[in-house]
Amino acid sequence: MIPEEKVSEIRDRTDIVALVSEHVELKRSGTSLKGLCPFHGEKTPSFYVHPDRGFFHCFGCQLSGDAISFLMRIDGLAFPEALRVLAERAGVEITALDSEDASAARQARARKERLLSVLETAAGFFAKMLDAHRFGPMAWAELSRRGIDRPMVERYRLGYAPHGWDELANDLAQRGVSPRDAEQVGLIVPRKTGQGHYDRFRHRLMFPIADTHGKIVAFSGRALEPVEGDERARQEPPAKYVNSPETALYRKGDILFGLHEARVELRRQGIALVCEGNFDVVGLAQHGFHNVVAPLGTAFTPAQAKLLRRFASTAVLLFDADSAGRKAVRAAQPLLAKAGISGKVVTLPTGMDPDSFLRDRGAEALGKLINQAPPVVDWLIEGAAHDAGLDPRARADAIEALGPVIGSIDSPVERGLYEERVAQGFEI
Repeated sequence: MIPEEKVSEIRDRTDIVALVSEHVELKRSGTSLKGLCPFHGEKTPSFYVHPDRGFFHCFGCQLSGDAISFLMRIDGLAFPEALRVLAERAGVEITALDSEDASAARQARARKERLLSVLETAAGFFAKMLDAHRFGPMAWAELSRRGIDRPMVERYRLGYAPHGWDELANDLAQRGVSPRDAEQVGLIVPRKTGQGHYDRFRHRLMFPIADTHGKIVAFSGRALEPVEGDERARQEPPAKYVNSPETALYRKGDILFGLHEARVELRRQGIALVCEGNFDVVGLAQHGFHNVVAPLGTAFTPAQAKLLRRFASTAVLLFDADSAGRKAVRAAQPLLAKAGISGKVVTLPTGMDPDSFLRDRGAEALGKLINQAPPVVDWLIEGAAHDAGLDPRARADAIEALGPVIGSIDSPVERGLYEERVAQGFEI
């Protein structure tokens, strides 16, 4: 337990205007400040922050509270988590008041901050190389091809990992970063022969992966066209994506790419667009869809569904229009249902992903597909009936496979209606 006087100290030492301003554009209105509410959609500002009294209030949705409750709601945190974040911001020590051993906790926290600092340094290096490195224009060419402009590059902090074997390793060493720390966060790899390390990411467009607090915990690197004269890369093309390995800071099944950037819009709309890839996220955001996230090189997981539910109650799945995409929808449905998320599915034209669809047909066309997206269970029933055709055995197998889908629905009434829908879809 954290004593109430410590909670009061954290509350009093937190600048609520600075905290809220990280999420809402505020303008002075008398002794208060106002802006568009981050918790519901509105066009006229009704969200007020009162710095002298240390609280906020929205006249639209009637939500109100102090800095602690604001952070809990905007970042989907429990009370102790929010306190820890604000205590760190305000320089208030609370570890000694917890049941954990104070000294061990301080050491663990110091190590975590040190590793996070290494990743932040690497992100700055990659961002700088995008403009400063001689092959940086190759990364910009890929971004331009996809219609990604500089403001969006800066929003997602994209960068370029140089072509050389150890350019990042050398830069980190010059800054006094321990090779052990850089290795522990997955930035460099020990050489198989001899001493030293080489860069894990080379000649790649870099996507920083942030946690819900905006702290960079990993990277995803997208391969670029080989540089002139690199015959090995042409003959043996590298993997399209290379991601950071799992570390003490990063477990890929627990994080959603783009969640930190999307969190305010997710709160406002209550709807999340879930796609497959990093470029899909950035491309959708470029076209005005700011409530978009993606799993990280993995199938959608229970932990990701639970995390998403903290920010949105509806998920619209925008997976690729191929067999893998359809399989991903089937796998995501029970996870969404268990997390209490209402799922919908956008069906893209064959061979297209969200990014290519946007570039070919535009945001308005995609917006219509999103608005018309059927519930995921309807989509699964319709797809199963279509794929089974008239073959009795195939139809029986398809109906049996839908059993767990229908069984994952909690409401008996809704479950009964979908059982009728199955009967209608298969004409039985």
